Order: sequence, then structure tokens, then C-alpha cells
Amino acid sequence: MPTVLNRTLAAVLGGYLLAAAGAVLLATLGDGPGVAAGDAMLGGALLGLALYAPAIIWAFAARSALRAWGGLLGASLLLAIAAYALAVVPRGMP
Repeated sequence: MPTVLNRTLAAVLGGYLLAAAGAVLLATLGDGPGVAAGDAMLGGALLGLALYAPAIIWAFAARSALRAWGGLLGASLLLAIAAYALAVVPRGMP
């Protein structure tokens, strides 16, 4: 696969995955007492979109297309694990 096509796919698909995982994490972090669930979701989505541009830049700035894919997928996995851990672990002591 040509390098430019591979990097473009990494930027579009990997960047989208990173933005989605970041949005879920930020929405989970923003959900708390006194905050409506819709507001937390909207805030997470807007801040998650802010991760999309640096992800695209990273895909074309990395030394190789494999490193671009690895960085984007690794960061997405870490954000998804953190979001899952925050969603599963109960907040505060009863």
C-alpha cells in the first residue's frame, strides 16, 4: 500500500478512533454531581474533536506509517481502558 494512502487512512480512521475514545473518557470524567448527563456528553464530544487535529498531524509527522498506526491505536486503547475503568469503578464511598 502506498505510504501516503496508508498515512491518510491512519489519519482518518485512527484519528477518528482516538477522538471517539477521548470523547468517551472526557464525558465520563465530566459526569458528576450537579452536571446533567447531556452536558457531560456534549462537552466530551467537543473536547474529543479537539484531539482529532493533533491525531492527523501525528499520522503525517511520524517516521513511518506503522509508527503512526501504532501510536494512534495505542493511545486510543489507553483512553478506552481509562474510560472503562472510570465507568465501572463506583465513585465515592457510600
